Parts: sequence; C-alpha cells; structure tokens
Amino acid sequence: MANTALAQSISLLMDYIKIQIPAITSDQHAEKLATQIIASLPQLFTENPKIFSRVLSMTQFKQSIAQLVIDEDFNALINQIDDQMRRLNWTDTQGREHLQKFYSVRSRYSLSLDQLDNFLLYLQLTDSPDPNP
Repeated sequence: MANTALAQSISLLMDYIKIQIPAITSDQHAEKLATQIIASLPQLFTENPKIFSRVLSMTQFKQSIAQLVIDEDFNALINQIDDQMRRLNWTDTQGREHLQKFYSVRSRYSLSLDQLDNFLLYLQLTDSPDPNP
C-alpha cells in the first residue's frame, strides 16, 4: 500500500534527519522536512538520476522509494486537517494526543486514507478547542 510505504519512508527519514541534524529536535520539524524531501524525490530523480545511484543502492531506501507514490488525496487530507486544527486552535501536541488516544499513532502519516478522512470529519464537526473531550 502506497500510504504504508510513505509512512515508512517518512519515519526512516525523520530518524535520519534527527541524527544528522542535531538542531532539529522536534518530531514535528523532522516530519515536515522528511515530507518535503520525499515529495521532491520524483522530480530530483528525473532531473539527475546519477546523483542518487548511491541512495538507490541502499536496501532500506530502495524498497521504500520504489513503492513510494505520493497520493494527492493523502496530501489533500493532510492540508485540510491542518486547516481544521488551525480553526480549532489546536496545537501539534494536542493533535498528536488525539491521534494517540483514538488511533494509537503519533503521526497522521501513519493513518490510512479512511482514518485520515474520519479524523478530518471529526475536526469539521467539532467546535471544541479541547481535542480529548
């Protein structure tokens, strides 16, 4: 499943980023950077595939990237959830707590499309600034 590969790729890259860039200490910042990097990979591969030959030879990344398909619906849901969280004045920590309580995950990128859609619907239907009523 593309979303599983995406979540695994982001998770691997987040860990790598936090190790290689000590200034990035929060999961939120590492997740944003990892997402941006992964989203740009198809274009970068097309522009200059020779640069990435070493990356492609690494087993972990080769499997993740080979399966990676950036799903427009997935990204659209993430953006809509961001908008709703801003509307409710939820912090990233509050969103993470909600995900942990109801989905047993820490990141939206670990959710399926159906789970993301349900989370978005929940946000759209609530006016509560408290994520865990």
